[in-house]
Amino acid sequence: MEPLLDDVTVSSFLPPTRRIVLHIAVIVAVSLIVGPLLGLYVFNAPRGEVLTLSLGTWLGWGLSFAFVAAFIYTAWLVRTVWKAYYKHVAARKMEEFYRAIEGKRKD
Repeated sequence: MEPLLDDVTVSSFLPPTRRIVLHIAVIVAVSLIVGPLLGLYVFNAPRGEVLTLSLGTWLGWGLSFAFVAAFIYTAWLVRTVWKAYYKHVAARKMEEFYRAIEGKRKD
């Protein structure tokens, strides 16, 4: 019986690098827009003095939002890799099963 995972690497289950870079760019862009808006909402945005956020506050809220989004994206990537891995293992086991069945048949 041969090993099920002889030629498998983690990178074979990941989305293409281009798509990952695109996702990261979107997360950063959205974080730098939505993060400060969320900060305005939390601090009761209708007040005029809150609308003039300093660059540090804007960057702080944006990076905080990006940090949380990065954890969520990493969890999604791990889940995607695990699902693809188990699908691959199941397919290899089925191939092995069919080969065993073909070997036992008398035609």
